[in-house]
Amino acid sequence: MSRAVLAAATAIAVAVLAGACGGGQEKPRVDADPLYGSQPNVVFILADDMNLRQFNRRYMRRTRKLIADPGTEFTNYFAATPLCCPSRAAMLTGQYGHNNGVTSNVPGYGLLEQPENILPAWLQLAGYETAEVGKWLNGYEKTVEKHQEVPPGWDKWHGLVGAHGYYKFRASNQGKKDSYEDTYVTDWIADTSIDLIGKLAPEDKPFFLQVNEFAPHVENARNESRGRCGGEAVPAPQDLDRFKGVGLPNSPSINEKDISDKPSFVAGKAELTPDQLQELELRYECRLGALRSLDRSIGRIMQALEASGELGDTVVIFASDNGTFHGEHRLPGGKGLAYEEAAHMPMAMLVPEKYRGGNPQVPEVDQPTSNIDIAPTIVDLAGSPTCVSIEECRVMDGRSLAGLLAGDKSDWPARRPLLQELTLNVDAVEAGRGTSCRFVGVREGPWLYVEHNSVPDPELGICVDRTVIETYDTARDPYELENLAAPGNATAASARETPRLSELVAALADCAGIEGRDAEPASGHYCS
Repeated sequence: MSRAVLAAATAIAVAVLAGACGGGQEKPRVDADPLYGSQPNVVFILADDMNLRQFNRRYMRRTRKLIADPGTEFTNYFAATPLCCPSRAAMLTGQYGHNNGVTSNVPGYGLLEQPENILPAWLQLAGYETAEVGKWLNGYEKTVEKHQEVPPGWDKWHGLVGAHGYYKFRASNQGKKDSYEDTYVTDWIADTSIDLIGKLAPEDKPFFLQVNEFAPHVENARNESRGRCGGEAVPAPQDLDRFKGVGLPNSPSINEKDISDKPSFVAGKAELTPDQLQELELRYECRLGALRSLDRSIGRIMQALEASGELGDTVVIFASDNGTFHGEHRLPGGKGLAYEEAAHMPMAMLVPEKYRGGNPQVPEVDQPTSNIDIAPTIVDLAGSPTCVSIEECRVMDGRSLAGLLAGDKSDWPARRPLLQELTLNVDAVEAGRGTSCRFVGVREGPWLYVEHNSVPDPELGICVDRTVIETYDTARDPYELENLAAPGNATAASARETPRLSELVAALADCAGIEGRDAEPASGHYCS
C-alpha cells in the first residue's frame, strides 16, 4: 500500500474521531491529510544539554555536513523551559508547560497531563510505526512497576531507565529490563537505531523514530566511568583527549566581573576560583569530546538511512533539549534559567524537496521559533490528528514550521514573542545552587524580559514569594551582562518597552492555541 493510499485510508477513521473531538470550546487538529499528499518518515535526533555555541564544524562536523548544510538551520530557536523534562514534554505535545503540566524535572513525567495523548500516539492513528531509543522523560520509571511498561504511543521501545552513566546503564527493551556493562551508551543508541531502521524501512507504513541521545549530559555520580572524564560527559576512547587544552569559550559572561545587578540567587555567587575554573575547563573539554562521539553516531544513522533507500522519503530533525552553564554569570553548572547559554538551542531540519512542495531549500531561518513548534510541524507533514479519544484532544501552542521550510514567511509574526517559564515543584532548593523557583518571561525581538515570582532565600534555600525582574537588550548586550531592570541601569528604550513586555508576559503566561487556527481559549489569551 502506498503512503498516499495509506493516508487516505486512515482519514476515514480519523474523521470519526474528528467529529467527536471538534465540539469543545478549543478546537484540536483533526485533519488527516498530509500537507504534501504523502507521508514522510520522520527521524528526530535529540541531544541532551548541548547549546548553540557547540553546534559548529569542529565538534559536529558530520551533523552539519549531513543535516544542517543540505537542510535548514533555525538560528533563532529557543527552549520554552530550558530544562530536560519540560523541554522534551513540549516537543511531544506542542504545548507550553503551563498547558501540558510539566514545568520542572521533579516529578517530571508524573506531571504530564494525558500522557497517552502525545505525538507518537497521534502518528500511530495516522498509520505510522513508531519507535524510541535512548533517554526518555525524567521520572518515568517512578510511574511504572519494574520498568516493564512501555510508554503510550510507541510500537518499539528501547528507553534508558534509572540512573546511568556512559559505560554502565539499564534499558527497557520492549518492556524487558536489560543491564549493560562496558558498553558505550552513545554507540548502543546508534546501534539500536540502525537496527530499527533496517526493520522499519522495508515496511509499507511510514515510520517515526525518535533518537534521544544521552550525550553530552554528565553521567550520574553512582555510575562514574574511569578516566579523566569520569562523572562528566564521557567521550569514546578515540575522542577522550581530542579537545584537551581547548579551555573554556572566550566569553565575557564567564566569571562575569560584576553580577550585582542580577537576582540574589545569582548575585550572591562569589568569583570563581582558579581551581573551579580548571574543573570547568575539564568538564567543558570532556563535553566537546562527547559531542564528537555523538556526531560520529549521527553520521552512522544517516548512512543507515541512505543505505535503506529511505533518505529521500525521510524528514530528519536534529535539536537539543537545553544547554548548561560553564561559568557564565559565575554559574558553575546547571540550567533552567532563561539566559542564552541554557535557552538558545541548535536546531536543523533536512527535508526532501517533495515535502517542501517542490520549493527551493531554505538554508537558514531566523524567525523566532521554539521547541513547541516541533510537534505541529511533524503533525502537519504527516497529516495526523491531535486526539487519541473523544475525551482526549490537545490544542497545540506551537506553529508548524512547514511554511518557513518552503520559504513562506507570510503567516509568521516577524517579532513573534516566545514564552520562557519554569516552576520548580519543591519548597526548597540547595542553598547557593543558582536557580529561580518560579519565573515567567518573554523573548521578543532583541528583548529578554523575565519576572521571577519565587526565589530561594540566599542562606536557607527556601523558596519565598518575591518579585525580581530582569531585562536585557540582546542587540547591544548579547552576553546579557547588564540587567536594565536593576536600579540605575534603565535606558530610554528599556523604560519605554518594560510596560509593554510586562503586559505581554501576563498574556502569554496562560495562553493556549493560535488565533485563526484554534477556537478561543478559556483564558482569552492566544499564544503567538
